[in-house]
Amino acid sequence: MRKMLTVTVSVFIIFGLLINFSCKVGNDGEEPPDDNTYTLTVWLGTGVEGTPAAGDYSYREGESVSYEYSLTVGYSDLTVTLDGQEVSAAGTINMDRNHSLNASSGSSADYFVSMNGNDNNDGSSENSPFRTIARAFEVVQPGETICVLAGTYYESLTPENIGSSSAPITLKGEGNSTALDGKNSTIQGGNHSTVLDGQREKALGIWCENCKNLVFENLEIRNYTDIGIGAYLSSDITLRNLKVHNNGFAVQLKDWELEGYGIDVDECSNVFIAENEVYQNGPNPQTLDILMGTGINTFGCTNCTIRSNRCYENIGGGMLVEDGVNVLVEDNEVFDNDLDASVDEWWDGGLWVDGGHDIVIRNNTFYGNLGPGIEISDEDFQEPYGYILENNTSYENYYGIFIWNFGTDDWPPENIIKRSGNQFYNNSRKDIWIVAWY
Repeated sequence: MRKMLTVTVSVFIIFGLLINFSCKVGNDGEEPPDDNTYTLTVWLGTGVEGTPAAGDYSYREGESVSYEYSLTVGYSDLTVTLDGQEVSAAGTINMDRNHSLNASSGSSADYFVSMNGNDNNDGSSENSPFRTIARAFEVVQPGETICVLAGTYYESLTPENIGSSSAPITLKGEGNSTALDGKNSTIQGGNHSTVLDGQREKALGIWCENCKNLVFENLEIRNYTDIGIGAYLSSDITLRNLKVHNNGFAVQLKDWELEGYGIDVDECSNVFIAENEVYQNGPNPQTLDILMGTGINTFGCTNCTIRSNRCYENIGGGMLVEDGVNVLVEDNEVFDNDLDASVDEWWDGGLWVDGGHDIVIRNNTFYGNLGPGIEISDEDFQEPYGYILENNTSYENYYGIFIWNFGTDDWPPENIIKRSGNQFYNNSRKDIWIVAWY
């Protein structure tokens, strides 16, 4: 499993205070301002952590400021510059004048895509961009980045057998995000500037098969009938800072046995799904007793991290982790998902974990889901083990947590579910519901 880089940060400010008791004060009793004050302006890019944080800081002449930066998991290529000159990731600044400190992730793009581009261009700059993302995927190589400039792109991308374990291929939207859209319609809310839109006709927004080391970030993906973005039989897949909504509402790929998903990752390894907003995905109109969608759906994945996502108002489950191995689900907010399938009034969970082993669920918040906030089961009698459930909060759902098929009406033994620090309260039916068989 990928690990978060550990950062040790310290800021040392040495104040050389010269106290002169005979100095003059103003009429309001305050000491006149020191003319020898300088400003440190700090800019931090996405995925950068450390101190000082972004902002403007005032220091007296001669003070020293220590800085140190690194990248959060899933980001690469840290660059730190001081007054436009590249410096080390950690160091000390002498405040002898105004300074500008900039820490950023990623490298400049190798290919550009624009609504005003042309696929006959070489795509190598913003002045000669491609018109389509599909064209950029035809030429991009491992270690290179595609930057999609602001606009709405009516494309369906299905990369297959591309990528290398040696270096990632990155597709990123300009600014906060770029949208891929399935229909030329007005979408309320959001601040993503690059959109993939399926026009409520195309089945797949982005679907990667047998791919390696791909990064997708800063995109809005909407209006695809089956799946907004996903991967199958792939490795080292990063889905980060995406806005994925209004997908999976009318499945066309019937032989895929789909239910309609925002994000769908099947039988992949080394998966990182983080800082995404996933909402209003799933069958619409809802097909009771037959199809229930999922905001973030994973099946058979190994070494998977699902972190700091907001998953809400999906028709069906918020998140599903099925048959996963070495999976971390943490710091997510899962709420207001409609699980009503007219089967005992609900089916699915805010988070449903079924099968697999060595799965950590921690520091998540579940509320307002029409069903269990958390559901843990052994539906296919696989005898899962190694679940860790800690510091989660689940409230105002039908059930705080529902556990079934572990052969006991009480909490399963610790080798199956080890728990600590969880809170289940104010759920309308029951806070904790455990049945031996279901």
